[in-house]
Amino acid sequence: MIRRPPRSTLSSSSAASDVYKRQKVKSGTGMVKVLRSHAFTGVERLDSDEDVYGRVRRLVRKARDDKEACTVFMYGMTGSGKTYTTDLIHRLAPSDLFESCDDIVELVSYELIGNRCFDLLGSGKQEVFLRVGQDGTTHVRGVTEQTANSPEQLHALLVHCAEQRETGTTGTNSTSSRSHAVYQMRVKHGGSFTVIDLAGNEGTIETAYHSRAQMKEAAEINSSLSTLRQCLHARAAGKSHIPFRESVLTRVLRDALTSAEVRIAVVACVSPACSHLERTLATLRSAVELSAECTQISIHEEQLREEGIRRGGPTKWSVEELECWLTENGFGQTVVQMPRGTTGSQIMKLTAARLMKFCHNGDSDLAKDLFQRLRHASKQAAELDKKLRRELKNSDKPSTSAGFSRSCLLYTSPSPRDS
Repeated sequence: MIRRPPRSTLSSSSAASDVYKRQKVKSGTGMVKVLRSHAFTGVERLDSDEDVYGRVRRLVRKARDDKEACTVFMYGMTGSGKTYTTDLIHRLAPSDLFESCDDIVELVSYELIGNRCFDLLGSGKQEVFLRVGQDGTTHVRGVTEQTANSPEQLHALLVHCAEQRETGTTGTNSTSSRSHAVYQMRVKHGGSFTVIDLAGNEGTIETAYHSRAQMKEAAEINSSLSTLRQCLHARAAGKSHIPFRESVLTRVLRDALTSAEVRIAVVACVSPACSHLERTLATLRSAVELSAECTQISIHEEQLREEGIRRGGPTKWSVEELECWLTENGFGQTVVQMPRGTTGSQIMKLTAARLMKFCHNGDSDLAKDLFQRLRHASKQAAELDKKLRRELKNSDKPSTSAGFSRSCLLYTSPSPRDS
């Protein structure tokens, strides 16, 4: 599932897609601007809170009614809305877990910061320890477990856990989650429903002003997320080997990653900001990989022509533009009657002598005047094009994709109405 904020401008379709502008070097042309569109199959676009929880509710009911183990991962770059979506589930899931039953729900919650683990449910946020049992499974020892007898009580406990999470300031988000949080709800006579709010993966822009400690923290987060992606892809593809031992996060989640009886969903959150383009595309590619889709991503490019590069002048005038120019320069239908559908390119091919038959009473002086004015307009357009080319060549070039997306200065040749 792909979650994008409501201000999205994506076109509605069965596959998630994204469109953006970029620069590239084209053989025989040089540097050009192209409009590139991607289409991602195997993922489902969700724009509203109702859409998101409507898909997650299936897993909540599976855990309650069918006694199954269900896990939901929140995945995406920092600042893309993962914690917001987690809070949404915390708010709505308790009512569904307690619906039509008077059972007890047991809650366990902890966060992983690098190789360390901290209890989120107990008082004082005590560190708990990871221990490997005889069966090779990693267990969280010393974590607090509390029971809830009502939706309100369970929601209050989830809110308390969320408030204990480790946060920090990044280049994207002032309260970015700096840990992987696990919220495991077990229905006493049913199954379990687990929500995992992953820390956001970060790129060069997000880590530009990090300290040494923050850089180390970001590297650990990216490394654990990379291992998790490999495990989820291997599980979705039905591979026999799942590399869960490569990270503490995946060792703790071994049961969810290796057991075929556990249902897993991934909510991939993306940002609409143009400066987050690369991270958005990386998240969408990961979503396709996690769905085990073998089809390649569809990419279409359309070259954009700069108006300042294209020549202007009479030879480029349309029928309407030519008629407008003739009227404004005193050569209206009562004076010059050109054949219907004549364009600027066609009239520029006529000599003064051939223009005479279209002038009133075959006036030669009028034909010469029309011929000279057309040449003068063509000369003015050529000089303006040369000036605009020089300005475009000497203007500052954007050095990043974000700068390129913000560069909207277009050089245009004047229309006949402006001449």
